[in-house]
Amino acid sequence: MSLWRYEARRAGWPACLAPPASLLVTLALAAAGAAFGTPRPSVHSLLLSGVEALVPLAAATAAVTVVSVDRCRELQLTLPTGYSLTLGRRLGVVAGIGAALSVLFSVALRLTGSWTGPDSPLASALVWASPLLGLTGLALLVAVLGRSVVLATTTVAVVWLCQQLFASAMVAGAWSRPFFLFLTSREGVADGWGTNRAVLAACGVLFITIALLLLRRPERLLTEEEL
Repeated sequence: MSLWRYEARRAGWPACLAPPASLLVTLALAAAGAAFGTPRPSVHSLLLSGVEALVPLAAATAAVTVVSVDRCRELQLTLPTGYSLTLGRRLGVVAGIGAALSVLFSVALRLTGSWTGPDSPLASALVWASPLLGLTGLALLVAVLGRSVVLATTTVAVVWLCQQLFASAMVAGAWSRPFFLFLTSREGVADGWGTNRAVLAACGVLFITIALLLLRRPERLLTEEEL
């Protein structure tokens, strides 16, 4: 446990607090909507969007900071333990927090009758797990390739925002629908939902695998100031 507490501190409290903060924002928006007379189905849809859209965004942004911000990175590269393993533990802490909170939040929505996602527990996990994998994998890959917090966070933000703005077009397009992050909250468990969740998860695994392969040469993470 001490190792994981240490890695959590090294990952940074802002990164660890990003997923819970996203759910607090979701609850605040839902409470405000209910207070102003928003219909219950719309409030429930907003709550589902929090776990499907906001938690993955928070986890992906946190992953960028974990990869890109490490003041002792050049020292870490001299140690026997591979940097990719150390980095993986820190990313695992952030992803684990997001996953645990998503499960608890989903269970709470079920118990309160606010859950509008799939009935199956396994399918329910895919509501948040697939977009979390896809978006976090993209963030990790761009951070490793670009060695820039700005580039990685901008890429993630642009992808997330464009999918929100052009949701109707992405849902309607046969080629774009499998890559749409927010299919559950926008369309429900409709035709192609399983394919969509599988494609997002597969893309995330692919991006993470490529990033880890690149990290076999961890010196590529060093910036000009660190060289």
